[in-house]
Amino acid sequence: MTLRQLMRLNMAHFRAKAWNTKAMSTKSAKSCFAKSMKPMKQFKRPRISKISVVGAGQVGTAISAMLLLRNLTKNLVILDINYELAQAEALDFQHASAFLNDARVVPCGDSTNSKNSDVVIITAGARPSGKDRSRLAAMQKTVEILKKAVPKLVDLSPDATFIIISNPADVMTYAVQRITNLPKHRCFTTGCHLDTVRFRNLIANRLRLPPSQVHGYVIGEHGASAVPVWSSVSIAGIRLNDVVKNLACGDDPENWAKINKQVTTGGLAVAKTKGYTNWAIALTCADIVQAMSGGKGKIACVGTDMKGLSGIQDNVVLSLPCLVTSGGISHVFELPLTDVEQSKLMASANILLEAQCSLSI
Repeated sequence: MTLRQLMRLNMAHFRAKAWNTKAMSTKSAKSCFAKSMKPMKQFKRPRISKISVVGAGQVGTAISAMLLLRNLTKNLVILDINYELAQAEALDFQHASAFLNDARVVPCGDSTNSKNSDVVIITAGARPSGKDRSRLAAMQKTVEILKKAVPKLVDLSPDATFIIISNPADVMTYAVQRITNLPKHRCFTTGCHLDTVRFRNLIANRLRLPPSQVHGYVIGEHGASAVPVWSSVSIAGIRLNDVVKNLACGDDPENWAKINKQVTTGGLAVAKTKGYTNWAIALTCADIVQAMSGGKGKIACVGTDMKGLSGIQDNVVLSLPCLVTSGGISHVFELPLTDVEQSKLMASANILLEAQCSLSI
């Protein structure tokens, strides 16, 4: 047999094998354009950070927008029991994917597409309704929603960090921790991070300074019993209570105490007109995710079970300054509090403990 005959025989065998392989394959045919794409040897595609947002309402959609605009993920899942709503929101984002660094936005109605998420952000919940608009009734309805949804999410993404936004955020974080047994460093709420930023903004406005240059914290409940820690406020290394007499207490000649109420009612003032709040909490959540995406992380007042810290003896979810990194909360900082601030923190903890005990989990 000549060399030419041998080459023809091998070519015929190759074509027959290729034909059989093609006939057996269930994959769709590649575009002819693929011929111009030459693969590099040893290339392995790195895993893209995947985030699932549970709830396609005003808050969930705003959070999704901030995550995409800040380029915090290129693989986003929008999950809602109303699949058509999730699909519509995802499609709306996907249409403009070219402006979002070619992000992939996927709708989901049954949790399946959330598998192997790195971060799961839960915004789903019930709103107060009826004549009395009972907060307690709404809390219990939200717990029932979480009891159905969260276990499957954990099964599909056992290593994910869960960020709880559902209201009331502290109590719902406690509920999720009890429903799932997730470690408290990987299941937390943005808590008083928003209250802290609002606090700094209000102080900055009075001093005519950029909010980023004012330092201070709000701790405790993300709600009415939140505790602005005036003893922690500083600007350019100068403690405010060293230069302002009776700062937010006593005679308070400059009326700084007015800010205390503005911190705890700021969201209500917005919701009174809009009917809801979404942009501030969306930016807050995105800031926490960005801290988790960075190298060394960020110190933020977020909420998790703080038993054994700052004098708290019970399993109560509330906010203290925490170092948030890629694995969740790595450290908690115990602020040196005045006697009045410590007393207010204990009162806030008791309010939250009472709310937690009222739940049926």
